[in-house]
Amino acid sequence: MYLVPEPDLPFRRLTQAIVDRWPQAPPFGGRFDEVVPHLTIAQGQDDAVLKEAEADLRGRLPVTGRVSSVDLMVHDGKGWQQRASFALR
Repeated sequence: MYLVPEPDLPFRRLTQAIVDRWPQAPPFGGRFDEVVPHLTIAQGQDDAVLKEAEADLRGRLPVTGRVSSVDLMVHDGKGWQQRASFALR
């Protein structure tokens, strides 16, 4: 379950800038033709948990905020680990 930012263009541009700088390390190992900017809410939970999260979120949307940093996350085969954090201007 994830939320998609609107507008998503700033995040798409950021992703492309990262790909341009480090083409040898594409997002998600290059598994996807298109990278969808998103905020993961839940992953791997059973349907009851997902339904509860969805019901809770429906009354709180849209979520607004300002992005001040980007975290580099690395999957170690079991879960995601933060490798670095970068402040945005």
